[in-house]
Amino acid sequence: MSVERIGVSSVEKIINQMGMIFREQPVDDYGIDAQIEIVENKCATGKLIAVQIKSGNSYFKELTPNSIIYRGKRKHYDYWLNHSLPVIIVLYDPEKDKCYWNIVNKETAILSEQNWKIEISFSNLLENSKSSLIKIADRLTEYEKKFNTFLFAKPWMKQIIYGNRIVLNVEEWINKSSGRGTFKLKIIDKNGNDRQVVNSTFIGFGTKPYNQIFQELFPWAFITIDYNYYKDYDSIAMRDNDYEAAEYTYFDSVGAVFDMSEFKYIVPKDALPIKKWMCDPCNIRPYSIGGGEVAFYQLILELNDVAKAFLILDDFINETNFYTLLS
Repeated sequence: MSVERIGVSSVEKIINQMGMIFREQPVDDYGIDAQIEIVENKCATGKLIAVQIKSGNSYFKELTPNSIIYRGKRKHYDYWLNHSLPVIIVLYDPEKDKCYWNIVNKETAILSEQNWKIEISFSNLLENSKSSLIKIADRLTEYEKKFNTFLFAKPWMKQIIYGNRIVLNVEEWINKSSGRGTFKLKIIDKNGNDRQVVNSTFIGFGTKPYNQIFQELFPWAFITIDYNYYKDYDSIAMRDNDYEAAEYTYFDSVGAVFDMSEFKYIVPKDALPIKKWMCDPCNIRPYSIGGGEVAFYQLILELNDVAKAFLILDDFINETNFYTLLS
């Protein structure tokens, strides 16, 4: 494993030990490697921090008695200070297996004509900084938190535009009053290669229906079941007379009548075909229930109209020069 990957893994481990959520981001030219989400009362809060991670001995060559001096490119300075989220930089020392950090803002970052620098104290150990991180993330309004949900999901939205698939696998503990569930989100490219980007267990949903939870966790997405995946499971369920299978519930839903003489269901002419019915977001259901305890879902996420509008707005803001009248 490269020192870069070791550094990212070390930061992830520390953040998880704090009880927070660490989400690695797709690599880009501006070095936002991950985001941290604050968890309160075992629930994700939408309070986010962007993280840039630098790993290796080369980042510890310029030192003072009490700190490390990090120097960066001007383009990163401009991008990070204008970022919608607070940004922290973390330096990983592989020899000591320690992570040092500081927030990047106008008070901490010193700008020159060609680059910028920031001083990171040896006392700023990431492992001891939970309360500081909570304070940094807690500076957003409710509107900003909601808007940041879309900013956070923007790399996933872009993957859909590129022609890749976003697949969500969920395990719902149906007999738990806490609403416990495990959520795994993966990107599958055009060649069938997949990369997992989320693997988190949440509790605190209570008795809220999971159909509603899906929409609230991914408000940018048009969510349907993975039809081909479900079809295979439903074939087995039909064979085993499992009356929760879609082929059975479909007939009841559309008002089909069973013809004893023909020994088949007669479906109304105006009823949706079963494939369209199964792919209706209103008909999201598990493909299997294990031991009467865990409901399993496999869902496809596409862009909804709000996400498409957000991407147009985001591109306009990032690519268009205009006066900002509010200071």
